[in-house]
Amino acid sequence: MAVRRLKLVAAVVGLVGLGATAGFASSSFTDVEEGRYYTDAVQWAADNGVTTGTSATTFSPENAVTRGQNVTFAYRYDQNVVQPALDDIDDRFDGLETLDELSCTATQVVINDSGWRCADPVLKPSFRAAINRTLEGLGPESDYMSVAIGADGNPVISHQGLDIDLALYVCNDPTCTTGTNRELVTAGDVGYYSSVAIGADGNPVISHGDGTGSDLELYVCDNPACTSGTNRTLEEDGFVGGYSSVAIGADGNPVISHLDGSNFDLALFVCADAACTSGTNQTLEEDGSVGFYSSVAIGADGNPVISHKDEDNNDLELYVCDNPTCTTGTNQTLEENGLAGNYSSVAIGADGNPVISHFNGTGSDLELYVCADAACTSGTNQTLEENGDVGRWPSVAIGADGNPVISHQDATNFDLELYVCADAACTSGTNQTLETTGEVGNYSSVAIGADGIPVISHRDDTFWAVELYVGSATTYTITFE
Repeated sequence: MAVRRLKLVAAVVGLVGLGATAGFASSSFTDVEEGRYYTDAVQWAADNGVTTGTSATTFSPENAVTRGQNVTFAYRYDQNVVQPALDDIDDRFDGLETLDELSCTATQVVINDSGWRCADPVLKPSFRAAINRTLEGLGPESDYMSVAIGADGNPVISHQGLDIDLALYVCNDPTCTTGTNRELVTAGDVGYYSSVAIGADGNPVISHGDGTGSDLELYVCDNPACTSGTNRTLEEDGFVGGYSSVAIGADGNPVISHLDGSNFDLALFVCADAACTSGTNQTLEEDGSVGFYSSVAIGADGNPVISHKDEDNNDLELYVCDNPTCTTGTNQTLEENGLAGNYSSVAIGADGNPVISHFNGTGSDLELYVCADAACTSGTNQTLEENGDVGRWPSVAIGADGNPVISHQDATNFDLELYVCADAACTSGTNQTLETTGEVGNYSSVAIGADGIPVISHRDDTFWAVELYVGSATTYTITFE
């Protein structure tokens, strides 16, 4: 059976997957009527050099195709359609022959963005569908929030109460839908620079300053809900207890870093037992006006490390203890570029090396110093966020994935924000605005819940309230670096 010219051309167009739906306005051939099922296919074949018709104006769609015409159609289709398409593919994948020259690691992938290269896939986490809870009203001068996760997985938040008291909000569940605020110490003006940690027995301990006596004090709870406890005066020699920070040593005993404001020294009180019935106050660093914004953590070797600011030189510094009781140690100057070290907060990374968040007042930036070893003899200072006046009241914790997260305040908009690092060294990450209602984010403090999601305590200056931001599920985006 003879094959009609229109059927062969339609078959060729179908093979290349083009044009039968191109919608040409009219045909070049007078014998190819508009609107017929083959009109667009014939016009595509003419436009792409597959056919020239039986004359300059006719196609003869009903004529049979000769063997020679069949071969000619196939040849023109290859030369005018197939080969240019292959050349275009070669152009778009130019450089393919260099792939063999790449030396990618096992964890890298090969991508082409203006040339072939090895790239590191990076998962960037973020937290969504979260709740900000107002827990307790405050007075206009009540400050100093600190959050920890209890042995039962529920947050506890120390703060200065309505009448300049020491208070503790104890959540009844991990997301703090309900809870109880407890006034722990009411005598004098107390609760300054409160800091909470969970003891080895599962009971909270709260360090704070007594503004009446200028003392360093520690409240030791008798049970996880802190329905009762004992307030101890640890150090009362001089104007002490400023910027207190508490951590639980490897022996289960609290250690409390603080500022000796009489001499502008960095000091550490080391408890002799879990209840801190006795202990020793150590002066760690006294060269210059040091010890401001102190924060203590326990290193992988069981020895305390204390971040602080040198006010004379506007430097971020870290004191690294040589032993658990810190009878000796070394003070390291970490960052001295700009007005560094404000509101410092230290945590121990998954690799055992300290990371220290701080606010640099020169650029009003959020920064993170990442130590290269446990003693922090070297490291890298990362500028994380510099859009606006950000990074005030930073607090750092290590996420369930081993990467730091840093809560802070955007003082331009008075928002609570969280920077989520994409890797352990925080070479990249994502800054998230968490809460925007009111003037929020003051005195932020972050902890990682039992479910691996951050919770952040902070102060709302609009309503004078203690608030707690509770994160929800983690989502990830992937980038290539």
